Amino acid sequence: MYENMIVIDRQARESLQMQIRRQLAICIVNRQFPLHEPLPSIRRLASDLKVSVTTVVQVYSALKKDGFVMSRRRSGFFVNPDALADPGHAAVARERADETQPARVDFATLFQGRSFNRERVVKPADLVVRYRYPFACGLIDPSLFPLARWRECVRDAADVVGVGNCATDFSETDDEMLIEQLVQRVLARRGIFARPGEVLVTVGSQQAIYIAMRLLLAPGETIGVEDPGYPDAVAMARMEGINVQRLPVDDGGLVLSERLGRCKCLYVTPSHQFPTTVTMPPARRSELLELTRQHNQFVIEDDYESDISFNKTPPRALSNLDRRGNVIYVGSLSKSLLQGLRLGYLVADREFVREARALRHYMVRHPPVNNQRSAALFLQRGYYDRFIARLTGIYGRRCDAMHESLERHFPGAAAKPEYGGGNIWLKLPEEVDARILQELVEPDGVYFETGAHAFSDERGNRNHARLGYSVIDEALIAEGIERIARAVPKARGAGAALGKAETRGEPGRPSGELTSRNRWSAARPAVLDDASLQSAAC
Repeated sequence: MYENMIVIDRQARESLQMQIRRQLAICIVNRQFPLHEPLPSIRRLASDLKVSVTTVVQVYSALKKDGFVMSRRRSGFFVNPDALADPGHAAVARERADETQPARVDFATLFQGRSFNRERVVKPADLVVRYRYPFACGLIDPSLFPLARWRECVRDAADVVGVGNCATDFSETDDEMLIEQLVQRVLARRGIFARPGEVLVTVGSQQAIYIAMRLLLAPGETIGVEDPGYPDAVAMARMEGINVQRLPVDDGGLVLSERLGRCKCLYVTPSHQFPTTVTMPPARRSELLELTRQHNQFVIEDDYESDISFNKTPPRALSNLDRRGNVIYVGSLSKSLLQGLRLGYLVADREFVREARALRHYMVRHPPVNNQRSAALFLQRGYYDRFIARLTGIYGRRCDAMHESLERHFPGAAAKPEYGGGNIWLKLPEEVDARILQELVEPDGVYFETGAHAFSDERGNRNHARLGYSVIDEALIAEGIERIARAVPKARGAGAALGKAETRGEPGRPSGELTSRNRWSAARPAVLDDASLQSAAC
């Protein structure tokens, strides 16, 4: 078992003892040996590597002296836990590895100008545990989830039929029960009447958006995205060489202006606009569809959080009003079931779905079959409907509590979501940088998401934040908002200092919430302005 972990070169200048010692040290710091199991005995290692017992004795003695291993009477040698905790040991092991290894490929240079590692929101994996006041967006409160019911469905999905399904290639189909339940229980509630062949299951709505964008647009063509809007949609378009036209938003959602005519396709969130949460009124929806008919355009309708509708029936989806088949509807179970389940869906014309299925085949072949069947059973048995009913009631109360607290500390700065969802959009005082405020309140156990990345002009819109109420206890909302409000004066002063530094040409403070090691090429597809679009072909 050590043949590939420890490789001996008998022609090398380095002694056998040093080769084994160096490679064992590297294996130890890389945690390739279990902590509580003995390392191979001296005789066994000597036999496996075909070296003398004396050589292995010297290796273990040196590793023990260096602190990598420890010996236990009549039990042999074990990994020393201190070696894993001490970064000095790792540095020593890496130095010894570097001495004998050739220069490695410089991937940073290779990816320069064409990196996929663009700025994006990254939530801490332990967010709910780490923060007492987690105003996070897009997550489900695990304490509310009907775990026993879900376990039942997962168990039943693993019966003879379920295991047989897992042994089948689902590249050309999806779980029939899940498609049936999506059509009958989820889409029907949105007024969408689809046939099974018009629905495609995806690995989350993100994949559905990407597939739609990839099929509808070629490099050099233009997609319209709301401003502010979903930043990942902008990033996906740019990665595919697609130009982006940012389209303004008001209290009725996407503004219908002449800019729309410059685009081949529009990406919109009409029911629950990202990130402002405003809802597009019925009259504007009809007008939007009429404009897309006149301009022969496609629409990607992202209907995220549509199930969380409080006491009001959600407005009819664009897809429900569509008579031409130019609307591609995208939905997800992640925001209303489980984020980690990664089950989304795409609804469109049968021919479009056939092509989308072919593209999905080359990306992931198909979403996990066991996840599909488990979700299908959860829907079929009525557990989903009951869970959503409970969730919307709790979210409604949390939303009321948050809006009341925001009105107390930031009067008029946050509009209450019109019909539901899991977050509120907050506009802070103009001179407050939300990134600085985020850093100030983090030691107090407060987490929220900044909003500048949703705008085409990030620098001019640093004073926006998204405050989620889906995972925070209702009793803690007021206290968390108060902590944010108390930090505003300090953030205002720090923001003013940062503005002066940037005016002098000094670098600004990086966001602690976004990750970006990407160096964008000057030739990357641009966010088009009015001047550049005079000559741009859409």
